[in-house]
Amino acid sequence: MVNMTWLGLGVAFVAILCGQVLEGTSLALLVQPTALLIVGGGTLGAMLVQSSAADFRTALAMLRWLREPPLAGKDHQVREIVGWARLAYKEGALKLDGLCTSIQDPWLRNGVEMVVDRFDPEYIRQTLLMELRLRDAQMRRAVKVWESAAGYAPTIGILGSVLGLLRVMSTMQDAAAVGSGLAVAFVATFYGLSLANLVFLPVAHKLKVHVFEQTLRDEMRVEGLVMIAEHRQPWLVEKTLASFGAVTSNVVPLKAAA
Repeated sequence: MVNMTWLGLGVAFVAILCGQVLEGTSLALLVQPTALLIVGGGTLGAMLVQSSAADFRTALAMLRWLREPPLAGKDHQVREIVGWARLAYKEGALKLDGLCTSIQDPWLRNGVEMVVDRFDPEYIRQTLLMELRLRDAQMRRAVKVWESAAGYAPTIGILGSVLGLLRVMSTMQDAAAVGSGLAVAFVATFYGLSLANLVFLPVAHKLKVHVFEQTLRDEMRVEGLVMIAEHRQPWLVEKTLASFGAVTSNVVPLKAAA
């Protein structure tokens, strides 16, 4: 399967570099370690100032989603919950107790345990949704780390250009040096704009989509567990959960986490 993240980045940068060559300009002009240090280091510093340590660590950890999305197919999730509903409907909720040890997600395991212990269905819903809202809010704060980087990078790129222009002004006696110095100075702006619009903003948007899909999946799981606790018929559970997949594009995320 094609990784759309790397494909998109490749297409963007190849197009820019090819355009540079077609204009008859050397690619060597775009290789400026000093400008990259200013933009990269300045943007990183601004991100650290704005973010808490927990949010920054989460933001870095979420980058693995660009290679391996966090969700399996939604059909698999529906089949799993419906299978639990059939087992509980035929043999009682206590039969789900044996499944708890095999559930890796602590949040989901806690929900199944509450169903087994015959907690009130409304209490199960409120408890699981509260934990879900907290997790959703934490992940959204982490995504904002990358959104903020997209705002800082162009400005710091301009700052790098200003520093380059100051160096150019100190060599005004040499006309040739001024020309080449101006080209070098604006490379910092190029780096800032490229990082913001080709990396940080697209990454932030893709991570936001993954967070939304993950929250939607867990809202579906909550409804499934509540229906099992209410001893609903398996076909009704399946029909209700299948509707989550049918209206994914129209569902609004949790209001408390928006």
